[in-house]
Amino acid sequence: MEHLKNSRPNLVYIFPDEFRAQSMGFRGEDPVITPNLDAFAAESLVFQNAYSNSPLCSPYRGILFTGRYPYENGVVNNCHSGRPDCYLRREAKCFSDILADNGYQCGYIGKWHLDFPKEEDYPFVDSCREDGFVWDAYTPPGKCRHGFSFWYSYGCCDRHFTPHYWKNEMGIEARIDIKQWSPVHETDVAVDYIRNASTDKPFALFLAHNPPHMPFEEVPEEYLNLYEGKNARELLTRPNAVTTGIAAENVKRYFAAISGLDAQLKRVLDALEEKGIRDNTIVIYTSDHGEMMGSHGKMYKGCCYDEAFKVPLIIRYPEKIRPRNTDMLISTVDLMPTMLEMMGLGECIPGDIAGHSVGDAILGNRDGEIRQVLYTLTDNRCGFADARYTFAMERPDAGAPYEILLYDHQEDPFQMHNIAEENPELVKECYRQLVKMLEDCGNPLAQKLRMDGAG
Repeated sequence: MEHLKNSRPNLVYIFPDEFRAQSMGFRGEDPVITPNLDAFAAESLVFQNAYSNSPLCSPYRGILFTGRYPYENGVVNNCHSGRPDCYLRREAKCFSDILADNGYQCGYIGKWHLDFPKEEDYPFVDSCREDGFVWDAYTPPGKCRHGFSFWYSYGCCDRHFTPHYWKNEMGIEARIDIKQWSPVHETDVAVDYIRNASTDKPFALFLAHNPPHMPFEEVPEEYLNLYEGKNARELLTRPNAVTTGIAAENVKRYFAAISGLDAQLKRVLDALEEKGIRDNTIVIYTSDHGEMMGSHGKMYKGCCYDEAFKVPLIIRYPEKIRPRNTDMLISTVDLMPTMLEMMGLGECIPGDIAGHSVGDAILGNRDGEIRQVLYTLTDNRCGFADARYTFAMERPDAGAPYEILLYDHQEDPFQMHNIAEENPELVKECYRQLVKMLEDCGNPLAQKLRMDGAG
C-alpha cells in the first residue's frame, strides 16, 4: 500500500454523458440496477437538487471548466463543423489550468467535445452523424488542453463499440482505434493512471464516458441481460412518461448502459482503495445533463424538465465529508469554485467567474445559501429553478413568441401541470427574478427581455 506524500486531496471526477438523476437505484425512482452507485452514495454527500445550467454536452463542459455561462465562454451550443465560432477559447482560465499551476497532475480520459473540427483534420476525425456536420475533433497538445498533461481523449464520436482516442503528444495521424465497449476501455486507462500516479504530488483525473448517450443499442449483452423479461411499461414507471415509440424501444438499453457504468465505477473505487488513497481522494459522480426517455413525450435533453435539467451529483471525501443527503440547490457553474475550495485552493478562485462556491458548507457538513439556479440555452430557452418552482421561457427559434412554463415542485413533482396561465402575478414575479439573474451575470438577453416586457 502506498501513502500519499502531499497534503492536498486528489480528485476523480466521473461524468458519463446523458445520465439522468432519476436513474440511480438508491433514489427509488427508475427501476435501474446500480448496486455500486447505491453503496457509493451511502458513503457520500448526495445532492437531491443538482442542475445542469445548459443541458447540452458542450455547453455543460464549457461551464464546468470556466465557471462562466455559455455567452461568456464561447461554448454556446454543441461544437461541430457547422459552428466554427463555438469552442473553448485557448486563453480561458480553466479549472484544470488552475490545478496544473498549483502542482496537480491533471489527466483527461474520454469525450472532450470542446473544439470544432478544422478542415485539415477531416481525414483523421469522424463525423459519426448523418446530418452533414463533422462532430469529432482533434485537440492538439498545448494551451487548448488547458493543463491536462495526461490526455487520452477525442472530440465527439458516438461509436461505443469502436471508439478512438489520441494519447498525450501523439499527432492526429496516430489515432488509436479500439474494439471494446468504450466505458470498459476508458476505465482500464483510468485504473492504470491511478495505479501509476506519482505520490509526490496530487492528481486530478477526469473520466468522461460517452454512454448512456445514444446510440442506445450499443451496449453489451451482459448488461442487457439484467433486464431480461422487462417491458417498457415495467421500466418507464414515471407518471409523466409515454410507454410507446422511441422510449419504449430504448429504455432497456439505456438502463443496461447505466448498469454497465455502475460496474466501471466499482473498478475505479477499488483502484483508489488498492493504492491506499481512498480517504484523501475526492470522488465526484455526476453528468452533463439528463435524458427525457419518454417523459412528457420527449427524448434526449435540452429542456427545462427535471429529467433533462437535473443531474446526479454525489461527492465522497472520507477524510472530510460526513455521508448524508442534502436539498441544497447547486448547478454546473458553481462546481469549479466549489471544488477549488474543497481542494484547499479557495484563494485561486477567479474573481470574475459567475459561479459561487459552496465548498465551505460542504466541508462544514451544512447547507449553503444558493437558492436559485439559472437555466440558459441560447436566447431561445431560459429560466430558473428554486426550492419551490421551475420557471422557463422557451421558443423554437428567435422569431417565435416564448411559451411560459411554471411548475410547482411541491404540488406537482412530475411537472405535469403548467400553472403559468392561472398565476399571472407569480409569472410576473418570476419574470422579474429571471431578468435580474441574467443582469447580475451580465447576460445581454436581460436587456432584450426587459424591453420586451413579456410576462
